Amino acid sequence: MLKRIASTGVNLVVLGVSVGIFLVAFIALNALGAAQKPPTISVLSATRDLNIGDVINANDLAVKTVFQDDNASLYIPGEEVTGVVGGVVAQPIFSGQPIFRSAILAQAAEGTRLSAVLAQFPGHSLFPLPLDAMNLVSPDAEAFLPGDLIGVTVVISTRPQQMSTPTPMPELVIDPGYVEPTAQPSPLELELADAQNRSFPPLAKDLFPMGVRVIAVQGLPQQTESSEGSGSFNLDTQPKMLILLVPNQSREVLSLALQQGDRLVVSLMARGDEAPSAGFTYWDFEDLFKSDREEVLGGGQ
Repeated sequence: MLKRIASTGVNLVVLGVSVGIFLVAFIALNALGAAQKPPTISVLSATRDLNIGDVINANDLAVKTVFQDDNASLYIPGEEVTGVVGGVVAQPIFSGQPIFRSAILAQAAEGTRLSAVLAQFPGHSLFPLPLDAMNLVSPDAEAFLPGDLIGVTVVISTRPQQMSTPTPMPELVIDPGYVEPTAQPSPLELELADAQNRSFPPLAKDLFPMGVRVIAVQGLPQQTESSEGSGSFNLDTQPKMLILLVPNQSREVLSLALQQGDRLVVSLMARGDEAPSAGFTYWDFEDLFKSDREEVLGGGQ
C-alpha cells in the first residue's frame, strides 16, 4: 500500500503532516465550539399542567437541562426536589415549563415569595404595619431587618364615650317637704367601685408579650448606580411598612389598635416575655410614684 502511494510521487512525510494538522484543527474547532456554548444546569420542570392551588407530588416533577443565562437563578435546581414536593402552586405552570421559585409556596421558594413562609406557620397571617401612621412611634425603617423580634404597645388615653338615649321620666307629683333618703355605700362597695374605675383607661398594653417576627421591610430606598459609578440612593415616596407574622386571632386586635389607639409604640426586642401582662394603667403609674416616694422619704428618716 505504501509502495503504491510512494510510486505515485506522493511524499509520505507531507501526507502525515497534513493529516496531523487536520486532526489538530478539528479538535481545536470542536473545543472552540464547545467553549462558545453557554453552560447548562439541571432544573425542575412540570410533567403536566398545574393549576393554582394544586398540591405538588413527585410525579408532577421532572429534571430538565437548560442553558444557564440571566434567568437561571429564578428556576429551582433539580437537587431541591424534596423542597418542592408537598408545596402549593401559586401561579399556573404548564407541562414542560421550568418551575420558577415565585410560582410555588414551598421550602424551595423561601425568600422569593412572602407567602411562602406561611407554609411553615399554619394559623398565622402576614400583617402590614404602616410605619408612617400618625399614631405610630417606631425606629426608622432602616433599623429593622427580616427576622427581628418586635413588640407593639398600644396606649389609650381616654375611654370612648358610649352613645345613650335619654329616657323620658313620667311626671310625678312630689310633696315639697319630702326629702328622699340617700343610702350610704358600704366600704366594700366603695372599694369595688374604686377597683372598677382603676381598670379603665388611661392604659398601656403590650399586644404581643412574646413578640412578633418581622418577615420583610417594604418601602426602603433602593440603591442605584450613578453615572460616576459610585453608589447612590433613589429616594421614593413609597409607604414604609413592616410585614409581621402574627397569629390569625390577633389581626383584629392589631387593626383596632391602629384605629382607636392614641399611640402605638413599636420596640425592638431581644426576646419575648414568658407571660402576658395585665396592662399598665395610669393608676398603676400613680401608685408606682407613691411607692417610690415613700421608699425615698422613709429611707431618709
